[in-house]
Amino acid sequence: PGFDLIKQTALENGALGSGISGSGPSIFALSKGKETADKIAKAMSAVYDAMNLPYEIHVSKVNDEGIKII
Repeated sequence: PGFDLIKQTALENGALGSGISGSGPSIFALSKGKETADKIAKAMSAVYDAMNLPYEIHVSKVNDEGIKII
């Protein structure tokens, strides 16, 4: 629920792009830098809070190493 609004909110707060993972329920947003990512996370949280939906937000950097065989 609210995907279009979440995506719009992420883009308006500095996301380079945003989408939904597979058929859901995960939504992601990409940004340059932690400061912008934190701003996007805060804005997305506000939307979910307003819709009274449970959520978890994780801010992490993009893996720049690729796959590893262990």
